[in-house]
Amino acid sequence: MTEPGKYHGQWLKAKEVMQLYAVGERDFRGAILRGGNFSGADLSGADFSGADIRSAQFVEATLQGVTFCQAKAGLQRRWFVGQLALVMITAAMSGVLQGFAGAWLGFLLVVGSLTNFSAAITGIVFIVIMLFVIARQGFTLKAMGSVTVAFAFAFAAAFAFTGAGAFSVTGDVAVAAAFAIAIAVTVAVAATFTGAVAAAVAVAVAAAVAVAFVFANTGTGPAAFAGPVTFAGPVFFLSLYINRRIHQDDPRFANLRVIGLAFIALGGTTFSGADLTGSSFIRTHLKSANFADSPQRSTLLAGIRWHDAQKLDRARLGINNLQDRRVRILLTSLNGIDQDLTNADLQGVNLAGAQLHRNTLKGVNLNGATLAGAELHGANLTEAQCIGTDFTAAQLTGACLEAWNIDDTTILQEIDCQYVFLKADPDARGDRERRPHDPDKIFQPGDFEKFFKEMLDTVQILIRNGIDPSAFKAAFEQVMTTNPGITRESVQAMEKQGDDVLLTLKVPEGTDKAQVERSWDDGYQRGLKEGYNSGLLEGQTQRADDVKEVALGFGQLLSSIQITNMNNPINTGDGGFINTGSMQGNVVNLGELSGQVTVQINQLPDTVPDSDQPNLKSLLTQLQQATEADTELSEMEKAEALGEVAKLAKAGTNPKDNAMQRMAKRATDALKSITEPLTEASKLAEVCQSLLPAILTLF
Repeated sequence: MTEPGKYHGQWLKAKEVMQLYAVGERDFRGAILRGGNFSGADLSGADFSGADIRSAQFVEATLQGVTFCQAKAGLQRRWFVGQLALVMITAAMSGVLQGFAGAWLGFLLVVGSLTNFSAAITGIVFIVIMLFVIARQGFTLKAMGSVTVAFAFAFAAAFAFTGAGAFSVTGDVAVAAAFAIAIAVTVAVAATFTGAVAAAVAVAVAAAVAVAFVFANTGTGPAAFAGPVTFAGPVFFLSLYINRRIHQDDPRFANLRVIGLAFIALGGTTFSGADLTGSSFIRTHLKSANFADSPQRSTLLAGIRWHDAQKLDRARLGINNLQDRRVRILLTSLNGIDQDLTNADLQGVNLAGAQLHRNTLKGVNLNGATLAGAELHGANLTEAQCIGTDFTAAQLTGACLEAWNIDDTTILQEIDCQYVFLKADPDARGDRERRPHDPDKIFQPGDFEKFFKEMLDTVQILIRNGIDPSAFKAAFEQVMTTNPGITRESVQAMEKQGDDVLLTLKVPEGTDKAQVERSWDDGYQRGLKEGYNSGLLEGQTQRADDVKEVALGFGQLLSSIQITNMNNPINTGDGGFINTGSMQGNVVNLGELSGQVTVQINQLPDTVPDSDQPNLKSLLTQLQQATEADTELSEMEKAEALGEVAKLAKAGTNPKDNAMQRMAKRATDALKSITEPLTEASKLAEVCQSLLPAILTLF
């Protein structure tokens, strides 16, 4: 229960509340505000917990962070009585239609010529078809189309058998259709939204009026009973069916639901066009409340706490995500364990602390949502949109995060997570891309944020059908020109994926990634066009050399790849390279390659400032010579080892730079892996064992 406030149980007019608010009062707990007009007022931060706000008007008011916990919204008694009266009037009108149609059909059935009898039978068939169509297809455009077709066939059949008597059928059908729709809508709305007692009374009123009409116009003969039997039974059961489908949020009867909710919201608490951002409706009674947009403004419902809100499904919700029954249940219960919310719109919702174990959130819009402390163990967030989503202290162990969309506005602080999966479906080996990869290893505190933060600070560009060197150079130069924070050392990886190449660039925080990709695409297309227009085969070698210039600065490539440009294969790695002229297929020109490595090594200084340290130039020369002399290495293995020596030479030009240090560490690790399977007689294995530790001390 809400604790009594200063004005608990006191009647306060809207003017008094706004005057008190203006002088700093915020506590209006338990106050009686029935029928108050707060339209356009700014009451942000006020506390209306436990207040009686029935029939109060908050149209286009600013209510950010307002507390309505356990408040009572909805209708004042006089408005409820008015609604009941309107329901009874509608029921009586339906009874008149029922009586008129029943009497008319009864008369045609038992009195008159064969023409009238045929007309009556045709009308009855049409009514049956119409009721069946509505039951199967609901109150939809498709159903109305089917009814129109049925009417056309009935009219044609009647005219064929009765000639001019078809006009009788037309009138009969029109009246019967009006009756059926009116009674179905009346009973369904009354039973679903006004209350079961009101619905029963409405049905009784309709039946009584119908019988009275029949008796008054036809007496008690056969015609008096033929009509009610023809209509009352089918329409009654149709009404029950419609009532049930509305309760279950059947989209086929959504129009009736909208009509019913608009009806019971007449005179209720109105929040139309209000800014309710961050407000709380915990355990608030909301039947007959109105959250629909006003003609001038949209109602803002972001961040609202709906936990245990009562009768939210009986409020007029307008066009927003609360129309989805799954969303309403989740927001009011905060229990989504083992539920399927595929493609649901959860933008801006407040699900802090929600239980979402194993919930299917595939393709869900969670942009701007709050999931702080939410329990998402084993949840499937495949392709979920999570821009600006707050996951602070969320529990994500075992969650699937395949292709989820996050950016630097996504909050991933204090995440409780041991491991995640990056694939929803396992491959042939049963692998779902677990992170960490080792099943015996788990994330340590802070690891999850670091892992995805690194992913956030990258841009991935897919280059189709291999790399054209001139286009690559033009694209990279354009990206560096338009984004000063991107340099040659920004390359994280170049991975071959079939005939394509995936380029990963590390970018500064806050970089417009879309603009980076556009710059790349524009530059690449321009380079392709220029290369095509030049059409000079002799220019291919020079363009390949240009790419190798760029490749020499790639400080963090993960692995060597094969890049195809027309007929010239180019192999790039962590700053190392193999000239296109040095390699044709699997044949390597080691003499030319060795000369290139020698040139790189000779660019290093002959001495170092500290004379006690070994000379990197001398150490790398020994590595190069040992590689070339090793008889256990194949030509391709020697080329690979020389490539790693070239990387060490490149790193040696700036040994105190972090990127260069990482390049040197990876190059030495690669050389160790190359020599690991070699025998003790291997010259390179012997030299690496003694020289690599000394080389690393220079970085």
